[in-house]
Amino acid sequence: MLADRLHDEIVAFFNYISPTPDERHVRAMVIAHISDAVCRRFAKSTVDTFGSVAQNLYLPDGDTDLVVNTAHPYDDDMKKRALFQLAALMRNTGVTPHVQVIPRARVPVMSFQTVPDLGSLKIDISLNATDGMKAVPILKDWFDRLPALRFLVLCVKSLLSRHELNNASSSGLSSYGVICLAISFLQLNPLQRAPALLAQPMERAALGVLFGDFLHYYGSVFDYEHGVVSVASGRVLSKEEKGWENVSNPEALCIECMLNTENDVGRPTSKIRRIRQVFQEAHAALDAYVFSASPAAHNVLGTVLGVSDSVRISSISFATAHPH
Repeated sequence: MLADRLHDEIVAFFNYISPTPDERHVRAMVIAHISDAVCRRFAKSTVDTFGSVAQNLYLPDGDTDLVVNTAHPYDDDMKKRALFQLAALMRNTGVTPHVQVIPRARVPVMSFQTVPDLGSLKIDISLNATDGMKAVPILKDWFDRLPALRFLVLCVKSLLSRHELNNASSSGLSSYGVICLAISFLQLNPLQRAPALLAQPMERAALGVLFGDFLHYYGSVFDYEHGVVSVASGRVLSKEEKGWENVSNPEALCIECMLNTENDVGRPTSKIRRIRQVFQEAHAALDAYVFSASPAAHNVLGTVLGVSDSVRISSISFATAHPH
């Protein structure tokens, strides 16, 4: 059955793409190297990890989000000056040859890629940005409560990454935005699947069904003109009640932040029309997939994610070892 096959491929893809213990160790060493340099420059500061890396849910080329917590509060001008100082520090200590500082972002940030000897990792550093750290235990709780969440988020992030739509700084959808969409989808169960599929997605081999439903819901069903995604309320709010109507872009994506419900996480995502199209096309491709009895003939997930044959072979092995 196609849904079972897709479930197996999603599990295999998740295992394939998730960081190995060695990869996590290397990333941790690089973060420690950067942290040591920062803490020598800014006395009594600390460096913490948040975002996808803190949840061990990042793509191989994904960003590592770090926040520098200074001993004393910084106003906006002090933060900007400190970021430029940090940028010089990263260059002078050989961490990276080039740093981009974005001082006018809602959360001022510096971005760079480490040298090959330090893993060629993409790093974003902000100062005293407490919301990111506050979100870490909240998101961990959601991942623990919703067993399908990790798989859905990784698949959707990979799909958006394939189309270069996975970065809010370039008008795509952030990882946090994807997580909010996925949590809301699982809260609402908008296509009215049996509750057991959401509660026991591994035992019920339901990941393929849920991934398809997610694509269909946010590609074709969700009311972008009037709706606001709200995890906090567990329902879809109206733009009118939030005061978030946008006359110039009535179908803008609106996502209520879980930490600050007055913050619209979807605001930077001006490419939402293209994202909806990607979801629609991916769902149509899965629907149109021609299934045959031979497992070796199939790469269902590859039709939408571009998954390689190495993952396909892994999924065949998984299906053989874990028959439904």
